[in-house]
Amino acid sequence: MAKSGQNDHQKPGTQREPVVLSIYGYMDYRNYLRDFYELKKASQRGYSYRAFSKAAGFSAPNTLKLVIEGERNIGQAAIDQFVRGLNLKGSMAAYFATLVQMNQAKNDGEKEACFRILQQLTPQAKRRDLHADEVTYLSHWLYPVLREMVSLPEFREDPYWISRRLVGAASVNEVSQGLRFLIDAGFVVRNGDRLVPSDNMVFSSDELRSLAIRNYHRQMLELAKHAIDTLDISEREFGALTVMLPEVAVPALKERIKQFRRDIHSWAVHTVTEADPESVVQINVQMYPVTRKVT
Repeated sequence: MAKSGQNDHQKPGTQREPVVLSIYGYMDYRNYLRDFYELKKASQRGYSYRAFSKAAGFSAPNTLKLVIEGERNIGQAAIDQFVRGLNLKGSMAAYFATLVQMNQAKNDGEKEACFRILQQLTPQAKRRDLHADEVTYLSHWLYPVLREMVSLPEFREDPYWISRRLVGAASVNEVSQGLRFLIDAGFVVRNGDRLVPSDNMVFSSDELRSLAIRNYHRQMLELAKHAIDTLDISEREFGALTVMLPEVAVPALKERIKQFRRDIHSWAVHTVTEADPESVVQINVQMYPVTRKVT
């Protein structure tokens, strides 16, 4: 029988294992550091930013505070010190290092490469926490189009039929893989003997949302280029308008475009209540400055 006051699972003279917060699923290293610090404060009496610096080998006592608050980034040379202070090992240490690189990457190519590494490092049971499926969904124009197509009354769950409807823009194999992805990821679900869209459209962080949306718009621009070459002018509408505006009017112009999109969406929803949908239509609205002030 254990003596009074002695932990049944701890031998006299031994120390408890340091608290380790799982990093899997985090998409912002500052959020992880904030949660780590709050957990340590709650579980270890007297824990402070100075205590972290001592464990990590930093001379400045407020290094962790400055990084959490966004006043300082983590340099490549300091990653190992943070890993030591966080008591991360193995794949969790590699995950943290990759997450820092992704958050501080200068372009989307680097971010995507880091994200793929995060997927590989994350245990299978935790991969849903990454919401990687949402990034994949917006990474190819075919996935949103297929998701809308399943609502067509005459829709057939037949890759050959779908490929013909897409006017050769996607192969039978691509369509087959796309359908399998949408089903497996839960973007479409079965309702009786047919597929219907689900509401599974949640992004886990601004980091992923921004990356996915930028990739999506790149795909739509490529699809628009394809439409110029392959569709008759009676089937498409491309226009351009060049105007002069004061810079203070640009936010108002952006809002007018957003309102236009909302009006079109409302009109489309109303239209399909009066007649069965027969086509999936992509609408791209583009606005950007083509001049800059020279100082």
